[in-house]
Amino acid sequence: MRRAFAAITVAALTATGCAGVDTSWITSDAVTPLAQATLDTAADKRVVAIGEATHGNKEFVQARQLVIQKLVREHGFRTVAIEADYGGTATANDYVVNGQGSAESAAKALGFDIYRTRETADLLRWIHDHNADVPGTDKVRLYGFDMQRYDLNKERLLRYLKDVDPAQAGRAEAALAGLTDATRSERDKEKVAAAEQLVTQMRANQGTYLKSSSRESFMLALHHAETIQLGTRLQASGAGYGAERDAWMADNINWIAGMEAQQGRNKIIVAGHNGHIDKSGAAFAYESMGRRLARTYGKEYFAIGTEFGTSTFVSKDASSGERRRFTVSQDTPLARLFGDEPLGYLDFARASSRPGNRQALDSEIRMGSVGDEFRSVYSHLSWAYTVTMVPAKAYDALVYVPHAGPVTPL
Repeated sequence: MRRAFAAITVAALTATGCAGVDTSWITSDAVTPLAQATLDTAADKRVVAIGEATHGNKEFVQARQLVIQKLVREHGFRTVAIEADYGGTATANDYVVNGQGSAESAAKALGFDIYRTRETADLLRWIHDHNADVPGTDKVRLYGFDMQRYDLNKERLLRYLKDVDPAQAGRAEAALAGLTDATRSERDKEKVAAAEQLVTQMRANQGTYLKSSSRESFMLALHHAETIQLGTRLQASGAGYGAERDAWMADNINWIAGMEAQQGRNKIIVAGHNGHIDKSGAAFAYESMGRRLARTYGKEYFAIGTEFGTSTFVSKDASSGERRRFTVSQDTPLARLFGDEPLGYLDFARASSRPGNRQALDSEIRMGSVGDEFRSVYSHLSWAYTVTMVPAKAYDALVYVPHAGPVTPL
């Protein structure tokens, strides 16, 4: 009896998986190798987002590159917005559009350790090489939609002011002297006031500045000032940091989309963490960037999530502050949807034609989610690196990597 009961229990667990989802009717016939996926259901959307379950896996950066390549080459996308510093990404844009610097220096300029990798440099090098072979109107342009850095925003803002208003440039440089990347975590009401006053002055002088520069140059410079302003507000937000950041990142994507639309570039690729691009906002107690974008763009927002079985990634060790490797694993029923494909792409609309697949995608399960800080003890606590969510509510498509490896730091 005991043996029979054990056999039945094992069979039941095999069928349902640890998430309690019946996997016996799941099929992998809808999966496509990402390199061969057409992305045709995403092609006509205004905003296509590609996420990453962790920031420190090379396969997710490679998936991002494949998605960008396909949307650019085959579907007319010309704008890429990254979860990175706006000022730093403007420096990276100088590389991919004009060839200034190198792929490695461009990756380092993005502002976060997660991008100081060989894989990110390879992505930027591809965009640079693509741009070298196309006319100006078809060149891919980079933007950052985060606001947690000051230095490169200040540098580019002051460069503009020195051209159009040297006196104001001197005053702005003095007023913003205390705002640096090295001291960005300091909370200071005077810094907030200085940044807000600068934005007010920029807007008040718009008419004068437009006589000495193009409208585009002015708008880009103003956004550098606004990014500095948001950075000071963010540091002063305390417990509201995450909610404010996601709200402002969504606003920044809307600003980027508007700027590009004025030049006839109506489609935009957004790259960031799964938690930010997820349409259901499952990872946070507040309204996420992805949930805001889904509300703004409706069916014109297409979110591609990523997932792993086992993941070895590079992240900041919360105990030491150093960057190191961690490994986590999970038994997800979604793995059955992908079979043996090492980098598989699944369009939910097509996969859902099978009842078993639809049930899995509509079920509440735990999916991998790791930010840029981790502790060794978390590797033994699945709730510390997974989030409860319904895949079909969060994403329109999914990329699955059964064994994800670490990025290569520069």
